[in-house]
Amino acid sequence: MDKKVIFQRLGILLAYPLAYAYVRLIFSFTNEFVIFGKIGQGSFRFNYAYPIFALLFIIVNEIVRRGRRGESGKLNAQTIFWYAVTFLAGLTATVGEGQDFEGLEEVSVFAMHLSAVYSVLVSNNILLGGKTSGFIPADLIHGFYVKAFAGFPNFVVDWKCFGKPKTEGAEGEVVRQKKNIFSAIIFVIIMGVLMIISVALMSSIDEDISYFFNNFADILDDYLGSLKIDEIFGRCVFAVPVCFYLYGLMSRSAKSDGEREKRVASWLLRVRGKGKTVSETLVYIAAGIFVVGYVLFFIKRLTYMMGGFAGDVPDGMLVSRYAQEGFWQMVGIAAVNLCVYLAIILLGRSDSDGKFSLPAKILVTILMVETIAFAVIAMSKIGLYYSIYGYTPKRILAMWATMSLTFAAVMTILTVHQGKPHFRAGVIFTSASYIAICILSAVLVAIGA
Repeated sequence: MDKKVIFQRLGILLAYPLAYAYVRLIFSFTNEFVIFGKIGQGSFRFNYAYPIFALLFIIVNEIVRRGRRGESGKLNAQTIFWYAVTFLAGLTATVGEGQDFEGLEEVSVFAMHLSAVYSVLVSNNILLGGKTSGFIPADLIHGFYVKAFAGFPNFVVDWKCFGKPKTEGAEGEVVRQKKNIFSAIIFVIIMGVLMIISVALMSSIDEDISYFFNNFADILDDYLGSLKIDEIFGRCVFAVPVCFYLYGLMSRSAKSDGEREKRVASWLLRVRGKGKTVSETLVYIAAGIFVVGYVLFFIKRLTYMMGGFAGDVPDGMLVSRYAQEGFWQMVGIAAVNLCVYLAIILLGRSDSDGKFSLPAKILVTILMVETIAFAVIAMSKIGLYYSIYGYTPKRILAMWATMSLTFAAVMTILTVHQGKPHFRAGVIFTSASYIAICILSAVLVAIGA
């Protein structure tokens, strides 16, 4: 049998087990998948449900993809990267509990879902921009909703791959292979009788086997009594729409040749182009207000904000209050500034080649330098807090947020001056650094840092 057909059938057969595994693993509200332990003076908590599901998702997607694309479905570097991010995002959701970890598990689980859907799109080479680009929000919407829900019927339609294979007749006519059902029934009966004889012979030799089969009815009754049939039935029912969703996403993505995605991307570019009507003068004024406003703010508050670098806290103020005061506000300002840049490139009128004019380059560059300054000052505050009160996962995650914003601002400066978008580098850095920072958190927890 053709390998492609084998993968098609295997993908169909594994769809529901994958859906049931999702319901069973992800929606578990007990510690049945959690391992607790100690390493030296530290302790750890490991929930193995998330990485197991991530790995199963990757395997099934590869099977479905190869069943639809055959030899053309070979892995590339981009697919391997996003598969790794999906698995590691699930892995980073496994460690830690208590107030210091509150909310972090949910963030990693959310990241795992985003990466899983994105990896399906990447593996089938159907991103709207052809690669990771500024279309990433549209790509995720495309995967989560369009591909998945439009692919609902695929789980029913694709069962046709189990149809009888066709062979060529003697004169070139197409005939179907015939199967004798009576031979299959006789074979099963013979195998059953031989199995009973074999078990009986083994029972006469081993008393444990004999005891098991003599008490099989009691053992089966005890086992069924230990099962929570109502919970199993509920999971089986809920796994049905999940099965249609997951298989629809994988199958419809694997069947796509990318032409529809190209048309959607072209339409989005035309829509964005029609919206770029704001005059350069208005862009200069708006960006200039932000730039000047931040300069005045720095002049007024510079001494106070720079205290985090020197450990100089104003008299009468607790270090904890100083470190926390204004931290998230400055992180928010840095994020706002990146949104200002996005508004400029989406709505501001540009040259025929799409490049920034010189005044716009200068204003955006100054704005991004100010953004970096806000992010670095915020990092100094959390660093001061960490140096005195010690490590917690939330604090190191806060450092990651400031680091990511700083990197985004640097990439924006390069984009403005080089005329080449660096959005892909920003996405890769954000994903990889988040995984790295979570793994570091797990290590520090394990060693009791």
